[in-house]
Amino acid sequence: MTNKILSVGIDIGTTTTQIIFSEIVVQNTAGSFLVPKVKITKKSIVYKSKIYFTPLISSQKINLDKLENIILCEYKKAGIDKKNISTGAIIMTGESTRKDNSEKVLNILSDFAGDFVVATAGPDLESILAGYGSGAYEISKNTAEKIINFDVGGGTTNAVVFSGGEPLDSFALDIGGRLIRFDNEGKIIYISEKINKLIENLKLNLSVGKKPVFNDLKILTDNFANIICKISNNVNLNAEERKLFIEHENKKTTIKLFMFSGGVSEFVYGNDSISTLSDTTKFGDIGPLLGCSIRNTFKEKGYILIEPREKIRATVIGAGSHSIKLSGSTIIFEDDILPIKNIPIIRIFNNKDEDENENIDNIYKNICKKSTFYKNQNIAIAFKGPKSPKYVQIKKMANAIVEAFKDRSNPIIIVIENDFAKALGQTIKNIVKNSKAVICIDNIRVDTGDYIDIGKSISNTVPVVIKTLIFKN
Repeated sequence: MTNKILSVGIDIGTTTTQIIFSEIVVQNTAGSFLVPKVKITKKSIVYKSKIYFTPLISSQKINLDKLENIILCEYKKAGIDKKNISTGAIIMTGESTRKDNSEKVLNILSDFAGDFVVATAGPDLESILAGYGSGAYEISKNTAEKIINFDVGGGTTNAVVFSGGEPLDSFALDIGGRLIRFDNEGKIIYISEKINKLIENLKLNLSVGKKPVFNDLKILTDNFANIICKISNNVNLNAEERKLFIEHENKKTTIKLFMFSGGVSEFVYGNDSISTLSDTTKFGDIGPLLGCSIRNTFKEKGYILIEPREKIRATVIGAGSHSIKLSGSTIIFEDDILPIKNIPIIRIFNNKDEDENENIDNIYKNICKKSTFYKNQNIAIAFKGPKSPKYVQIKKMANAIVEAFKDRSNPIIIVIENDFAKALGQTIKNIVKNSKAVICIDNIRVDTGDYIDIGKSISNTVPVVIKTLIFKN
């Protein structure tokens, strides 16, 4: 049986808001209704909206009425009724997440996407989603070199390092094209407080209400580009430069492949020559000059930039276009906590590992390391596991998982490829007793970046829905 599923992606960013609709064709290849196995046979973006400036009432407040009208208008242009949307994502990124009414905006707009995957994307998750949409993830699977994708938007730069299809690091910086804005006369009307100290240290004559000197703006954007370059090359930043990190700094990783996405990347890969104040201010911000500074800085250093599959649309495609697979049944579950939805998958071993026997000792360390991306929320741990584990191995795995979840109040959710979920789940349950709920399922292959839904039980089985960001593949 073949079905078509409509998916929507809505990205409300610092500078722009955009919408895409995708059609996912799926086919049930299983003979059982209760345990369906759905295969994706076709995936395509059927509609891309125009790119709008995110409407604002003030620098701290989103214009909800205008935003709602934009989305309604695009649904109408696409000829799509929101009742027909099966799944999708509404995300707020960059400085939009810091607006006074951002939570209210998401609550009201959530009606436009069916079973949305992500309501808000924190800086780390936003980085990973942009890396999927830009194509950096796919490139990393086909090369031995590590690749970093910088998604440079209006308010922030979000970066992710991929190796072999796994995110090794992600971080965000207060660097973006809309951190300084201009009126029609070229006078500054806004400077983000995030960069005031940097401007002061650079001794630049930049202030609201005044027309700047081109060279002062160039010194600032060149400085931003140099910071990105330093991070790429593991050069230490000074104290003020480090303050541009959002929440945490990057890990020191040697990288040889570089990619840029986001609105500013249109100028990184373009040929525009930004050499005057009028060139800089024609779009009302420093985005073109920042893109030019990044292009020239990386060229001077001799770095080769890989052009992304998607630039300004990377995040919305990475987050909004996903597929549904139905597979398997639970071996250990607790019905009173079901259904649960939109649980992010953390694959704790590299996907290329064929034999994970030797990795059992690293389960605790890997869970702790990778779960930092998802603080204070449900997560599902995924790994392949040995084909026929001995009891001592199962006990060792169970103890490591319980210890890793010790300081988390969330249920312990485990997804295994090989067939020993019942034994592992029961062993974990014997350790935690009634202090934690335990769900352990097997015969399911998932990757980091996927999301899982688990429904109410039916005749001792439960439907499992794996939602994959399809354009990462």
